[in-house]
Amino acid sequence: MLRLAAADYVLVGRFVAETAAIASSDEPFPRPFLGALRGLVSCDDMSFSELDRVRELVLGQVSDSDLGDDWPEPEVTYWEIRHEHPTCRRHETTGDFSAHRVSDFVTHRQLRRSRIYAQWFRPQGVEHQLTVGLDAPLSHTKVFLLSRGPGRDFTRRDCDVLDVLRPYLAGRYELWRSHHAPAEPVAAADALTAREREVLELVAEGLMNVEVAQRLWISPGTVRRHLENAYAKLGVHTRTAAVRAASLEL
Repeated sequence: MLRLAAADYVLVGRFVAETAAIASSDEPFPRPFLGALRGLVSCDDMSFSELDRVRELVLGQVSDSDLGDDWPEPEVTYWEIRHEHPTCRRHETTGDFSAHRVSDFVTHRQLRRSRIYAQWFRPQGVEHQLTVGLDAPLSHTKVFLLSRGPGRDFTRRDCDVLDVLRPYLAGRYELWRSHHAPAEPVAAADALTAREREVLELVAEGLMNVEVAQRLWISPGTVRRHLENAYAKLGVHTRTAAVRAASLEL
């Protein structure tokens, strides 16, 4: 049961009014939107990910962090560790995408003794995490991930605020999708060269540019050039939008 104070409902209403004017462009929730949401629920990093958990593909990802490809790399990929992530496991086993903290399922001491903390959370400086998603099948999940470093955990109020916003977030996504469905996705994907497609397939697996370069025995600059060429052919401006535009072919 949601127990928000009147002042929080005012803040939620103000957030909806202010973010309604933020253009979606290539992404349903661009960085300015994530930054505004971060102001409503404080965190060190805010990201939105679209994943195909069946085929283990990244369909889209936007982060409010300035670190980009310099973000420290965990020892394992998300696909290797996801079943050990308390909130991700809940998404996959119950289909419940309402807001939950990692601490709703394990204590902080238990978390710090776990493999996922050692190989996933700690390398990224994460001590507390909260997830909330839009209702979706496992073939296309849409989840917001909020992370904090050392200090205070997320509160029940933070979860309630995000749960109140879920219908608005879902409506915004559907509106974006109705205006950004590619008119000729197959034709656009067919314009990609074999190498451009290969780069996008590795990006869809969650690899950063440096990792793609290592896998293909080319330089990170060459990876960037292939991505930029793919952007132009697909009519997009970001790596995640390119993956999404070509996803029918991946």
